[in-house]
Amino acid sequence: MKARHPALVASLLLAVCLVGCGPSDPRERLLEERARWSVTLLSWAQGADGTLTLNARVSGPVNSDLERLTVLLLLQDAAGNPVDQEWRTLDLSGIDRGGPEDIMLRLAARGVAVEGIGIDTVPSPAPDELPHIVELDL
Repeated sequence: MKARHPALVASLLLAVCLVGCGPSDPRERLLEERARWSVTLLSWAQGADGTLTLNARVSGPVNSDLERLTVLLLLQDAAGNPVDQEWRTLDLSGIDRGGPEDIMLRLAARGVAVEGIGIDTVPSPAPDELPHIVELDL
């Protein structure tokens, strides 16, 4: 039997392949979904008691079903060297998909001088970082 619409048949086969060729491992799928999100530090301040307040912008794709996103907060000295770090899991249930949302995070006082802060979504975590990423606990 000869196909009358070869372009249609080819399109259907490609669509089936794309749906069926995605990662079958749930952890790999979650890692791919995490990589589609971004978190950007907007500002931060340190209170008199040493408490840190961070303002960040979170944005993700319209069609994401990710409920949590774990990020690594890197606390740095004046030279940009890491002095401490904290893993923080963000609740994405109140974040509108497809547009940025500003959030505030508070960190307890540290016994070190903090002169800079970085936020890392850790899109490709190393094996020793995987246990910190809460959304990967299946």
